Amino acid sequence: MPEDLQGKQGSNGVKEELLVVSNSSIIIALARICHLDLMEKLFKKVIVPEAVWKEVTVEGKPGREKILRARFIHVEKTGNKRLVAFLEEFVDRGEAEAIVLALELNADLLLIDDRDARNLAKKLGLQVMGTLGVLALAKYIGLIREVKPIIDKLIETGFWISRRILEVFLRELGEH
Repeated sequence: MPEDLQGKQGSNGVKEELLVVSNSSIIIALARICHLDLMEKLFKKVIVPEAVWKEVTVEGKPGREKILRARFIHVEKTGNKRLVAFLEEFVDRGEAEAIVLALELNADLLLIDDRDARNLAKKLGLQVMGTLGVLALAKYIGLIREVKPIIDKLIETGFWISRRILEVFLRELGEH
């Protein structure tokens, strides 16, 4: 678990009032493989900006129906449109809105996978976690026993991860 979040955990591993903003990639990835419930169990509530909501609920998007039924996902508007426009010079619209919304809400955590967007968010002082981090946290607090079968499903559905990163990640979790 990220050090900045360790002091904020409750009996289930994560405090109930943890303020979490998410980009689309993690929501889509977990919905595709029927594990969207992990986000709800870990964070209780996940906030997304309007651009992300549109992206994850577009007609034909895999997992769309599960996402539309997910009552733990809440949509909020970003206030600083100028900052969103500026950040769009570096990342896509959904990522820019997610970063700005996380800043505006003083979020405890931003869920985001894209390397450039993660680096930008970190430079702006945000605590970030990607799909692998969410799976590691789920294992850490006992929601899942192994991450490898879930990662295998993710890869089957188009999730990309370098072999080297995957090997290191699984080794660190004791899953060779």
